[in-house]
Amino acid sequence: MRQIVFAAVMVAAFAAFAWTVIRFYKFMRKGRPFPGTFGEKGARFGDVLAYFLFQGSVAREMASRHHLLIFWGFLIICVGTFELMVKGLWPGFSYALIIGHTLDGIFKAVLDVTNAVVLAVMLFSYFCRLVLRPKLIPLSGDAALILGMISMLCITHFLMHGALMAAGGGAHPSMLVSTVVAAWFQGSASAAMIAEVNFWLHMLIVFFFLNYIPYSKHIHLIGAFFNIALRNRGKKGVMPKLDLEDETQWGVGSYERFDWKSLLDTYACTECARCSTNCPAWNTDKPLSPMHLIHDLRDEMRARGAKLIELTPGVSPSASEESEGEGEAGNGKPKPSERDKQLIKELSEAEPMVGGRIKDETLWSCVTCGACEAVCPVFIEHPLKIMQMRTHLVLTESRMPSELARMFKGLENNQNPWGIGSDKRMDWAEGLEVPTMADKGSAEYLVWIGCAGSYDDRGKKISRAWVQLLQRAGVDFAVLGLEEGCTGDAARRAGNEFLFQTLAEMNVELFKQYKVKKVLVTCPHCYHSFKNEYSQFGLELEVYHHTEFLEKLVAEGKLKPSAKQDGALTYHDSCYLGRWNEIYAPPRKVLAAATGRPPVEMERMGYKSFCCGAGGARMWMEEHAPRINENRTREALATGAKTIATACPFCAVMITDGVKAANKEEEVRVLDIAEVIAEALPPAPAPAPAPAPSSEASATGN
Repeated sequence: MRQIVFAAVMVAAFAAFAWTVIRFYKFMRKGRPFPGTFGEKGARFGDVLAYFLFQGSVAREMASRHHLLIFWGFLIICVGTFELMVKGLWPGFSYALIIGHTLDGIFKAVLDVTNAVVLAVMLFSYFCRLVLRPKLIPLSGDAALILGMISMLCITHFLMHGALMAAGGGAHPSMLVSTVVAAWFQGSASAAMIAEVNFWLHMLIVFFFLNYIPYSKHIHLIGAFFNIALRNRGKKGVMPKLDLEDETQWGVGSYERFDWKSLLDTYACTECARCSTNCPAWNTDKPLSPMHLIHDLRDEMRARGAKLIELTPGVSPSASEESEGEGEAGNGKPKPSERDKQLIKELSEAEPMVGGRIKDETLWSCVTCGACEAVCPVFIEHPLKIMQMRTHLVLTESRMPSELARMFKGLENNQNPWGIGSDKRMDWAEGLEVPTMADKGSAEYLVWIGCAGSYDDRGKKISRAWVQLLQRAGVDFAVLGLEEGCTGDAARRAGNEFLFQTLAEMNVELFKQYKVKKVLVTCPHCYHSFKNEYSQFGLELEVYHHTEFLEKLVAEGKLKPSAKQDGALTYHDSCYLGRWNEIYAPPRKVLAAATGRPPVEMERMGYKSFCCGAGGARMWMEEHAPRINENRTREALATGAKTIATACPFCAVMITDGVKAANKEEEVRVLDIAEVIAEALPPAPAPAPAPAPSSEASATGN
């Protein structure tokens, strides 16, 4: 009878779990088809081993390493629980029947110690939440319940096995902690009953936990595995190209407008809060927490998805009154039932996802720096979702900050976000003999100056230093001059996909006209667009950021810096150069060659660098204090460096403003890497004087 009752409970628990998982899967599959592919199966298997089983991303974070004990401990406890589950159906079962008594004894010893370790970590987790109280990881009811259930699994393990030992029930003697517990029950006539009660408690907790998982933060135990296995293994930070001709609405305004892989992200979130902890917006009191954004999307999917999956297949959630008289004979679609009409009404009257559950100001706070994505242990792509929702705001709702409307107008009229006359684009080159493609016809490298390098006063100095270095190194190059436009990066990140595509298509045609194959850029945003997104328009380029190219010129001896500089120098990693394109070493090598020593590193550097605050079109939007650039500048100043080196004209502007805000402009300089190299070079040799005419030639001339 015991086995029958246990089997009935187990079957009911797994059936309920399966029903929930299938239901949640249906919510996700309401999303649009995923436009990419899932090749590289061997590499994906490696990803699962590295990032799911061995928790590679978690292991690199010191503050999160206790989670390794929880995860691996939980896996071992699950293996032990499986044996108990089989015992519930077949009391005589033991792993010893499969692996032998010796290996079974070793496993039981490991299982016992693991339960003790996990219980200790659970107590530590309670301490953290009750005493240390981290801002983003509070002791919520959900967290308290989960921690409590895991703790109870450990406690019932010890009580069950300890009581079994005391009752002579055959618990393994290698279980040292349980042996200590067994001493509590020695001589007790109720030891066997205690063991049986704790067996049932243990298994009922497991069955309850199994069904609670999908509704709790621990849904990531299901979603993380698949999200890691299906993660984006290609270029990062790339916006998919919209088909502007076929779309009736653009961007993402409701959850089902995301592709299903993007929605899988929401099931994978571990709620570790690392995304928000590293987010520049969140760290400067802006209304954006990447973790909470993912939670909001998941909540929206559950609420709206529950209604969508109830609709009769083929009935559109946007069906109108006009379709009431149309059945299968009319337009090939089923006629909405009364229930369908009610669901459609509820869907239409529900608060919108964008502008409702997710506020406009939340989306506009993002600097698209990728810090959230870079530290996420399960590869959630937060910025992509934000940019797709921005696209909905701009193109479908025509709703945007007024500063962006001005920027778009400047791009439309003069092909630069400042709106300065396009006839001023070559003013930066005054006094320099800079060849243009129109005059030269062709060159090995096209030097793309960019809007910042052409119009911003700080950017103009960088452009001049960069071009003079190329001339000194004897590089065959030319610029587009007045023909140059804007890559459109800011327009795309700000949601104006139509404007971006217009600008991109103009540039592509111009590049094809001049047969451009190699491009040199100083702006990481232009670099990212050319290298990763212009292929969407059929243009494949060799793109080099100036830090990469300067490293090459120095290594080849075409530039020979003196390696002398007074005072320490620190380097600020640009988000679009570092995190999105993983260029970390070249800038540091160039700076080391220029100064004779590696730069002094800030606390946040490399993939954890802190944004300057200009990305995602935030350069053209007002920001309320505390300001992101001032936060970053304080960190740079704390190194004691007398020079802050940058590799992006926008970073140079933002860090320079930060230095001024700190009243340190007289003590600390902000220089682009090109300017650092230019200062480190010995004076260029004076041109040889023209030979004097011979006396014979003079006589002939006379």
